[in-house]
Amino acid sequence: MYLPVTVYNPTHGNCSNNGVTVTHAEKLVVFCPDGHITQEDVDNNGYIVLDIEHGIQGHKCFRPRGDKRWLMAGGAFVYTSDSRFSRHYANHPISVHDRYEP
Repeated sequence: MYLPVTVYNPTHGNCSNNGVTVTHAEKLVVFCPDGHITQEDVDNNGYIVLDIEHGIQGHKCFRPRGDKRWLMAGGAFVYTSDSRFSRHYANHPISVHDRYEP
């Protein structure tokens, strides 16, 4: 099960180099055991799953599931006011590592 999240960008714009926070901003979801989006929804509707990781110095960050490239923060954060997000992750937005430099 999954929850949809909202992308928050800095005022100067998204610097992810066309990462998922730009290309799929309306289709990003995070794992949540009691979320309302099913795996079937993800498979059939083009959702991109963001997995939580511990980044440098133990800070939490999200990254697109299955992307094996070296990714870095592009300035975007994700969050939802849904209390299930706070219960499973944090009570604040979390950075998304979706910037890739070839």
